[in-house]
Amino acid sequence: MDEPAWWPTGIALSSLELAQKDGLLRTSYGRTVLWDFEIFLTAEGWNTTPEEGNRWGEWETKVETIELLSSSSRGLVLLLNQELIATIQPAHIGDDVSRLARYEPWQEALKDHNLLLPIGGWAVDGNDRILLYPLHSTLAFDGKESTVLELVKHLGAIHTSLEMFTTPNTERRWNDRLKAVEDQLKTNTMWRAPHAPSTFGLPRIHLSLDSVVEVDGKQMFLPLCRSLSEHLLCESDRLPSLASLMMLEHQWARKDGLSEQQRQNMLETWSRSVPSSWSSRSALSTVRGGAWVWRYHATVLELAQAKAFADETTVKACEQWLREVSRLQAYLGTLRMWKSGQWVGITGLIVSFFAWKLETLTPNQSFIVAFLSFGLGLATNFIYRAKDPKPY
Repeated sequence: MDEPAWWPTGIALSSLELAQKDGLLRTSYGRTVLWDFEIFLTAEGWNTTPEEGNRWGEWETKVETIELLSSSSRGLVLLLNQELIATIQPAHIGDDVSRLARYEPWQEALKDHNLLLPIGGWAVDGNDRILLYPLHSTLAFDGKESTVLELVKHLGAIHTSLEMFTTPNTERRWNDRLKAVEDQLKTNTMWRAPHAPSTFGLPRIHLSLDSVVEVDGKQMFLPLCRSLSEHLLCESDRLPSLASLMMLEHQWARKDGLSEQQRQNMLETWSRSVPSSWSSRSALSTVRGGAWVWRYHATVLELAQAKAFADETTVKACEQWLREVSRLQAYLGTLRMWKSGQWVGITGLIVSFFAWKLETLTPNQSFIVAFLSFGLGLATNFIYRAKDPKPY
């Protein structure tokens, strides 16, 4: 039979029938639980209390009509009683979405922003199986820059509301994420970044240009569960606001292609809507990672997901982008040569000081060595900063 859209044909190591029988999805990326959701495609399933896990919020038990709205790599979407939207995740991939609604401080911080949180659901072992939302209509992305910039403002406001819940820079974990995906995909690229201290982690909110909805005339993001490939390959990490921004930028670029000016407009719009430290010069510096490392992160994650679901068109597009970014990485490698000039200058200052103290050089000679060393360090540092590629 034809495999459903939510089945990862590109990485599955067994048949759908065997996985359903075993209750385990085995893939080349790893494995996770696969549960029998078929009963929830009928009213009978909703009118029966689940025996395991935790039901929370406004769990619907009087379902009379069910309509399947869509089925994709993100799961299934149902319309219940013509008044509720339900999403079903066939495989366990975490509880990023329900935590936004169940953890009261986060819910309180987010309640007045353009984010439609679930009003109920069912989770098992820390994994969202079903999420319930108020009735809404999905808005198709129109590709307009004005639409994107408006959504970027909403993203900035959403993340700013969570500023009190930020966690410090965890560059080791962020670099480990990249390594885990690179190792699995066997990419020819490798990127590790010394992120700026002002780059903070935030509670995960997975947003997409294709998950924008309308409720009572108001445009809102519908938070998504993490992708199957990210769940299997990466730890459940907090990421900075810039990472989410670059995921939206990557989606926009994949649909329409972007100019440097459009990328600049997107970054500047985001910068005006978040704390200034998040978009400081050091936070956006390419030699420290900045926007470019998160563009890379968005690309390798999409490549992993595209391979998981055998989307060859997206695979080719991502691989082409990675070939082009290799030139930027090579440039950054050359740029580090100028960085080393600072250490040469510092070494010269130390040598001149001790040569003067030990009287191996005259005071005038020591001063000349110190002056030249200081000048070299200053000049190479200026060149290093001046050659830092723009974040857009």
